[in-house]
Amino acid sequence: MPVEKRGEFGYWRDPLCLMSAGMYVINREWIKPNLHHYSPFFHGHLNDCLFVPTVLPLFLLFYRWIGLRPDDAPPRFWEMAWHVLVWSIFFEWFGPVALHQGTSDWIDAVCYMVTGVVAWLIWNHDGFVMMRGLKEQAR
Repeated sequence: MPVEKRGEFGYWRDPLCLMSAGMYVINREWIKPNLHHYSPFFHGHLNDCLFVPTVLPLFLLFYRWIGLRPDDAPPRFWEMAWHVLVWSIFFEWFGPVALHQGTSDWIDAVCYMVTGVVAWLIWNHDGFVMMRGLKEQAR
């Protein structure tokens, strides 16, 4: 297993990954069970929006461990786009149509794509550094 360098991409320790995983647990365990009326966003799409920022770092860490990823750089655009494409095909077409598991919903694929691009922008353009700087300027 390679040792991750300080200041490089944190994989599962990345703040966006941790926040997304935390939001997933909160939505699944507290929000969805306690909503008295069906909410398409909380019951259907929030977890899809959290999927890429939560799971992509774990896949990339695994690729790093087995030698398929050469460095600990933040996710490259093609890495994010390839995973979004494969997951969209698998979860929104292959699973529902071929395996008869789940429900096909094109909005889920849009959620993967949009949050994948947003996550990539944050990971590659110092999004958290910019957000912290804005908070400090507001004080």
